[in-house]
Amino acid sequence: IVYYAQNYEADVRIDTLIAPICWKCEFYCTEEEEARGLKSGFKECLRREFKWTEQDFKKPTVMEIWDNRRKQRFLDEGKVFQSQLTETDLSVNYGSDGLSRTERQWLQVQKSLAGDYTPFLDREGIKHKLQSFKYPLHLIDFETSMVAIPFHEGRRPYEQIAFQFSHHMMDENGRIEHVGQYISTRKGEFPNYDFLRALKQELENDEGTIFRYAAHENTVLNQIYVQLQNERNLPAAERDDLKQFIQSISTSSRNSVEDWDSERTMVDMLEMVKLFYYDLCMKGSNSIKVVLPAVLNSSDFLQKKYGRPIYGRNSPIKSLNYEDGWVWLRKDAQGEVINPYKLLPRLFDGVEHTEDFMTENPILADGGAAMTAYAKMQFTQMAEEEQQALINGLLRYCELDTLAMVMIFEAWREWI
Repeated sequence: IVYYAQNYEADVRIDTLIAPICWKCEFYCTEEEEARGLKSGFKECLRREFKWTEQDFKKPTVMEIWDNRRKQRFLDEGKVFQSQLTETDLSVNYGSDGLSRTERQWLQVQKSLAGDYTPFLDREGIKHKLQSFKYPLHLIDFETSMVAIPFHEGRRPYEQIAFQFSHHMMDENGRIEHVGQYISTRKGEFPNYDFLRALKQELENDEGTIFRYAAHENTVLNQIYVQLQNERNLPAAERDDLKQFIQSISTSSRNSVEDWDSERTMVDMLEMVKLFYYDLCMKGSNSIKVVLPAVLNSSDFLQKKYGRPIYGRNSPIKSLNYEDGWVWLRKDAQGEVINPYKLLPRLFDGVEHTEDFMTENPILADGGAAMTAYAKMQFTQMAEEEQQALINGLLRYCELDTLAMVMIFEAWREWI
């Protein structure tokens, strides 16, 4: 502490070695922030260490490569830019069923160096996959929370709370509808079993394929399964029925006492992205919030369809939370598609609130903000209109997550 204090008082920089963690620097500026005169600590360090020019910061680096487990090794070898890599550096092996991890990495490097923004799609691989699905398709997304201090009596620290889901459905003719949702808003009420009952009602009416994006939904259902096993306040018959439903749409986790797998287990669209699809706009990320704008930028079909006011409560594509005539495809001054997550309505428009609820980021557009909103509804005294604004924001955000899955699926289906 004394050492830090002395350097701070003397205004002496404490130099640290450049490491992969530096590319997650908190002192990072966007181009817009730099134009406003703000300084980038990230750039200051790299200029000092590597003597980089402004042009060097625009070159693709090895740190941007998806799932790169050799960042430190490349840094030690002086290979910071992707242009310095060869296939041997990545130990590329070619997959027989879709892209292997290293093949996908090399594809990213090749596209980065060529400036090639045409999307890669393994048409045969994804066509074979699509042919195995049963209609109608169900696309679901969960919002959850795990907190140190439990919201509910009798629960444990860091126990999984499933407080919301969204459900879109698509039939074989491509007809889409936002058909269902659930959200828990009552303070002090443990929501998981009502959440599960509502999800069961949504999905038990047919044998259509169910989609999730990433492993989260499967993990949550496994955690609720354990909660059911230890639950003594539910009738045994209902407990067994809910457990059987979980087994019918999921796969047991590796640390599960029981093993199960179902023919109808949820299909992970993230795994499909990894195996069959890549767009340079995604760089090293496969987040749905990055994949969606990439797909929208390259799909003429989606641009024509969602550039029209066809989404809303009584519009051709039915929504439970958006007003009629909502347009999802909008472009900026440079002609680039605006990320739909940036188009979400502001939380408190029209609400005369006085408390400082999420005003630094008034658009609820990510899972962290969703958890914060749920926590505030559990712990904070607020006016009814403030609570309703948070509920509306949560519903719109979760609905966009499942609509994003729909759009990605539509683009793939149209391309093949």
